[in-house]
Amino acid sequence: MARQILLHPGFHKTGTSTAQHVFWINRDLLSPHVAIFQLRHLRDVAKLCMGYAKTQNPLLLMDMIEALDQVFADVSADDPRHVLISCEGLSGHLPGWPDVDTYAAAPITISYICGYLEDRFPDHSLSVTLTTRGADDWLYSAYRHHLRGFRLTKSWDAFRDTYRDAADLDAVVSDIRKSIAPVPITALPLEVSRDHPLGPGGAILNGLDLPNGLMARLDPVDAGNQGPSDDLADKFLALNLGDLPDGEVQAQKDALSAMSGVGGWKKGPRA
Repeated sequence: MARQILLHPGFHKTGTSTAQHVFWINRDLLSPHVAIFQLRHLRDVAKLCMGYAKTQNPLLLMDMIEALDQVFADVSADDPRHVLISCEGLSGHLPGWPDVDTYAAAPITISYICGYLEDRFPDHSLSVTLTTRGADDWLYSAYRHHLRGFRLTKSWDAFRDTYRDAADLDAVVSDIRKSIAPVPITALPLEVSRDHPLGPGGAILNGLDLPNGLMARLDPVDAGNQGPSDDLADKFLALNLGDLPDGEVQAQKDALSAMSGVGGWKKGPRA
């Protein structure tokens, strides 16, 4: 069986957490066939990509070589398994974060990572899957995420108007396609992937040549890292607009999130 590398570098708020939870809780069944790398393995690489999204400092790209070498240090040339890499931080920051207005950095960081992977694994077939989402749903999910993550004070209407262009994920896919050609790209809308029996994770795994019957043995999970309700988002905005110090604002938002079960992976059958 020809060995593959499937790189899933985003985008944020497109079912990535749910997909990664599927990979994680099914790791015992998948690991004989797939070497899986997620944020827990790629944290230093993701930090460099997010830093580049904020600063466009090319030195950060040079630092990625050493960071990627550390990630894949234990994958030998004769390892018969596929490689699955899933981490939305590789596309940079979620637009709307301070100093990040778009995914303009994503074609650069993803192209750099693809070049590294082709050099590091010359006997593997590389492909990229980018998960996407309709513009309005994506924008609203990003808005609620940022209300919790930092002291965002924009109203929903103002946020939507400011970042409307960033929500055209199909245009970003097109830019990435040009930057990494001829590496094949699959664009996978959340509106389609959520209908897979395993959700977005199963839809992504369809890109790998796995043994017959393996997918049917994998456990599904509930949706992960879901954003706050409208009511909770309003509370976050009120806190962000208030007079409390930053640390107290974040502490109250964290407490409200914990009480409401916001964020994180939801428990699956084997979690």
